[in-house]
Amino acid sequence: MVGRWVAITGVSVILSSLTTQHLVCSRTSTECLHSISHSLRSRFSQHQGRSPSFLLAAPDNFNPDLQPQPSAPAPTETPVEKPQIPSVPPPAPSPKPTVSVPVPKPTPTTNTPPRLTQEADRIAAQRAWKYFERNWNTKTGLVNAVDNLPWTTLWDQGSAILGIHAARQLGLLPAGVFQKRIDTLLQTLETLPLPATGLPNKAYSTHTAQMRQLDNTPDPQGKSGWSALDMARFLVGLHVLREHYPEYSDRIHRITTRWKLANLVKNGWLNGGISSANGKILQVQEGRLGYEQYAAHSLKLWNLEADKALSQPPVKTVSVDGIVLEVDQRNFKNSGATNYLTNDPYLLWGLELGWSDAVKPQVNKLLQLQAQRFQRTGNLTAVNEDSLDRPPYFLYYSVYADDQPWHVTDTRGRAYPQLRFLSTKAAFAWFALVPNDPYAKKLRNFVQNLADQNRGYLSGRYEQRQLGVNRSIDINTNAIVLESLLYQARGQRPLVL
Repeated sequence: MVGRWVAITGVSVILSSLTTQHLVCSRTSTECLHSISHSLRSRFSQHQGRSPSFLLAAPDNFNPDLQPQPSAPAPTETPVEKPQIPSVPPPAPSPKPTVSVPVPKPTPTTNTPPRLTQEADRIAAQRAWKYFERNWNTKTGLVNAVDNLPWTTLWDQGSAILGIHAARQLGLLPAGVFQKRIDTLLQTLETLPLPATGLPNKAYSTHTAQMRQLDNTPDPQGKSGWSALDMARFLVGLHVLREHYPEYSDRIHRITTRWKLANLVKNGWLNGGISSANGKILQVQEGRLGYEQYAAHSLKLWNLEADKALSQPPVKTVSVDGIVLEVDQRNFKNSGATNYLTNDPYLLWGLELGWSDAVKPQVNKLLQLQAQRFQRTGNLTAVNEDSLDRPPYFLYYSVYADDQPWHVTDTRGRAYPQLRFLSTKAAFAWFALVPNDPYAKKLRNFVQNLADQNRGYLSGRYEQRQLGVNRSIDINTNAIVLESLLYQARGQRPLVL
């Protein structure tokens, strides 16, 4: 194998040379590295008093072989095996689960702030908000991507903005405190260091707002590149701010005019930037079916048209357990990036933007398929991308990926079927989007108490009972819990409206 040896904290590994196969990116860089960083930080800081270092094996990918077992503190609240929401009775069993994606009927806009009427929802909101209280940085206004780790991507900060907005709307955050947090954030963004590309770097320190690499090492020149998918989610957050709080509109306009946003789209496709072997930024197509369309619709809020990503994605149909779905033809074998068909982009699409009529059949089948698997196996199923509390620290659990159903894989295409998990954020989002569906109710009941009373919601629970709870805690889980609750409280109005 062509490569080079690199020594990292006493471990030597071979890095393969960059090939064109690796240059087509999917949504792989935004959560996986910060989960690993947290586990490494916990281990090495005890011995060395500094942040650890580790490697990227390919653009937007990491080398999970280098990661030690995490040593995160145990939650102070131990989740029970089958938690129940106090105010929501268990749904009646359904021998033939069916899903009906509703056509949202938004409630008229009024001056009355949205409020949660169920005690279980109020408890959930308070638990999720604990994460923000614990991980907001007073100097920068940025929120840690993972509990107690001062590192972030733009995807994570999009989640942070939407979570803070949800907390303000739900009455968890007083007006004065909200204003201080947003003012601090906008001050940081006004002077945010930018690379020569003119777009925000892939990662930043939440303590200093200085550019970092995806392995949390300094990146003073911003050679990590940019992610169109991450930027799209971040821009959703800024759009919600300027629409719901017009007093910030001018500042947001000045901030975004510093950035070369037009470079997020090229020839009608999402356009990302990755670091190449010679240190230059190489522009590449980014995104796979689901993530690609969520991001493209998000960019339309800023008059950026990725029309081919919306109208010409290369798709095919496959049958999974007798249900026909659309999947991306670009998979790991032919493009170097896996075609994950998982819940996350479709749930964010529904909560934040509102589903288009064209996507509803796909969404309908996604939930039906997971409910059907539960009936067949007895395993509650809510697939997703999520951080983990053990190696490889981040996985995509998909209903279909790389020609395999119910595939669990890391960003390098390696399978981990023993680590299938139920996702907390997926369970909350499904219930918010289809609250009358029995299976969505069952999911929400199950995750209601998967939380640490001082740190926020945990990522979920493993299917193998002996593995128990996935104790990883991050911004995206807790932000999506708050987004889901706000969506409910607003009568199923997408957050951008």
